[in-house]
Amino acid sequence: MAGSFNFFRKYQRSMLVAVAVLAMLAFFVLPPFLQMGAGSSSNDPVVVEWNGGTVREDQLERAVALRTLVNRFLMQAAATAGRDPSQLPAFPEGEELVVREMLLAKEAEKIGLTVSNTAINEFLAVWTNNMVRQDQFDGIIAGLRYGRAPVLAADLFESLRTALIARNTLLLFQTGFSGDPPAWRWDFYKRLEQSATVEVFPVEVENLATSVELPNESKLEAYFETFKNDLPSAMSPNPGFKEPHRIQYASLMADQKKFEVAAEKTITDKDIEEFYEKNKETRFREALSAPPVTKKPATDFDDEQRKETSDDEQRKETPAIDSTKEKAPQDVSDASEKVDQETGENAPKESKDSKENESKVEEKEAAQPSDSDTSFRDRKTPVRTVTFQVEKEESSQAEKKESSDTESLKNVKQQSDEKPTVESETTGSVEEKQKPDGKESEDSADSEKPEMTFQPLDKVADQIRQEISRQRATETIDAIFSAMAADLNAYAEDRALWIARGKDGDKEPSPLNVEKIAKKQDLIAVESDWTTVTEAIGGGGIGSSFEFVPDPSSRFGIRQQRWLETMFGDGTITLRPVTSRDAEGNRYFSWKQGDTEERVPTFTEARSNVEKAWRIVEARPIALEQATALANKARAKSFKESLSKSEFEQVEKIGPFTWLTQGAVGVNGAPVLSSPEGLVMPGNKMMQKIFSVAEGQSIASFNEPQTICYVVRLLEYKPAEEELQKRFEGVLGDQRRLSMVAQTAFAEVFMNWIASLEKDLELTWNRDPRLPR
Repeated sequence: MAGSFNFFRKYQRSMLVAVAVLAMLAFFVLPPFLQMGAGSSSNDPVVVEWNGGTVREDQLERAVALRTLVNRFLMQAAATAGRDPSQLPAFPEGEELVVREMLLAKEAEKIGLTVSNTAINEFLAVWTNNMVRQDQFDGIIAGLRYGRAPVLAADLFESLRTALIARNTLLLFQTGFSGDPPAWRWDFYKRLEQSATVEVFPVEVENLATSVELPNESKLEAYFETFKNDLPSAMSPNPGFKEPHRIQYASLMADQKKFEVAAEKTITDKDIEEFYEKNKETRFREALSAPPVTKKPATDFDDEQRKETSDDEQRKETPAIDSTKEKAPQDVSDASEKVDQETGENAPKESKDSKENESKVEEKEAAQPSDSDTSFRDRKTPVRTVTFQVEKEESSQAEKKESSDTESLKNVKQQSDEKPTVESETTGSVEEKQKPDGKESEDSADSEKPEMTFQPLDKVADQIRQEISRQRATETIDAIFSAMAADLNAYAEDRALWIARGKDGDKEPSPLNVEKIAKKQDLIAVESDWTTVTEAIGGGGIGSSFEFVPDPSSRFGIRQQRWLETMFGDGTITLRPVTSRDAEGNRYFSWKQGDTEERVPTFTEARSNVEKAWRIVEARPIALEQATALANKARAKSFKESLSKSEFEQVEKIGPFTWLTQGAVGVNGAPVLSSPEGLVMPGNKMMQKIFSVAEGQSIASFNEPQTICYVVRLLEYKPAEEELQKRFEGVLGDQRRLSMVAQTAFAEVFMNWIASLEKDLELTWNRDPRLPR
């Protein structure tokens, strides 16, 4: 013991110094480190986690930002290469899709799928058609920013590597669906072509829910916690207790047809005549009909004249060909110089003869009547003596032609005076015939000018009356809507001032009296309760209306804007006038009166909905049991024998209907699930059960939201299986419609694969993923 104390006394000074240093370190250095560690865990929570991985808030934000920068880098590189970036596919953005790519990259790692630096370079070469240099890539990267900081090339390419790995994994998965299996094709064909006729009896789940007892408070609260963040969906069997986005609105509808009827009573005969005179040249011209083509019967004189002319042409053409053959090659090279000489009075005789022959042929062609099918006439083309004539200016050509025609006419006159041969007589007859024909051609040209004719007024009076009534109705509605817009804007300004002054002292401005305006202006008024977008769509009318608004980026400078966008879209304003129209031509004037964003209610607020949902879910097995028992009875007997009289009155005969239909979109649209009248949201599973049962058999099946359990008895298929197989063999070469169904099936398989991947890895989001901005 003494030895230990002596050791302490010997080194006490050094030990005290060491303790003091450690105390100072603990006091000054340790707290900041502890705060940093605590701050990093509290300010950067885990957003998403799975087996073997977690992603914190800052990591996810950086990953999403880098994905956006990768797309920007690729688009700028494509533009540098001369490609159109708008026509190129970008990698997916948004938190959910970026996390999904992380999972696909992890799955690729298991099977040994990687993307090397060489593969990235090859991808960029293909993307840019190998038209971008390294310094250009560096310049694009230098221009990118993450906040205020520059982006490192290593971080950018690492994000691109993850995207390429995920894409290659999906391509590898898709390779298994490069061709549709034969059994799939036959199944798809049956879904499109085979129809079924059924009898159904509904078992309403809600009618059985009243007999279900409620659980204790803690179990009910746990049930609320499970679905409190889910929005209610009409097609989902699961409940949703989150309050959706709702609005209140007021609207006034102008019935277009009613206003047109009222406007038609104000139209007079004078209005119709004025409209006709003003628009007849552009709107009411008679359609020009082509005159019938008539051929003049040939006479003996015409036949004789045609024969003489043909013989004359044949005699004149022969020396022209010989003269061409005898022409020396060196003369051809000087053709451009000889042309000027031959057109003068000192031209050689041979040249004059050839010109004379040419003019005669042109005169004969001019004498022939013009016809629309001249290219098919049987006529002989004269051979020119000057074969390779060099073209000069148009003015010189016109002068040459005029002088040539004059000279040829002189020669013809001399020959006719000196040698009255058969040839000259023929030529003279042609010349004499040419004069009246020329006059006749001028008269025919004048007669061919279409005379402007118009439709009679009495024929188009009803059309004009209808158009004037439409115009006046539109003008009346526009005037009413403009006045209401002014009143609404004035009320919005007064109310904003009243709120700004604190709502004290002044009286609150009075809103527009919708019922009073509707009664005065002959409109239809609606003031809605709190409405969701689904309820607005289902209500039809204004929910399906739209308006055309200017859009410089559109091809035609305008675009169609839905009424739902102006009411439920982000940043929409209350008390702002909105005009729209529906497919029937009715016009709407509306404004939003109130707006509530989606939110998660408390258990107390949602208690009634929670109790109702619990009872419905617990009543489903009871409904299925009853429907199955009735289906078993119906297999041996008919519905009439299996059900009571009151129950049998609920039985409906439905069909024929197919599993899939292309509906109003036609054969070019993707097939969708049929919605036969009498079946409420049947769903794909129910259709699969119906078309897998034999004729005369019965099944029990829930609809898509599992609110009704149907007892279905199949009456017949059309066509029969054998006939359908023959038809299928005849369309094996045309797989376009079947490929559309295959795409839907592949998308379903792909989503199931993604869901199973997330389930196997136990993917968990600690908050809802944000949508891409």
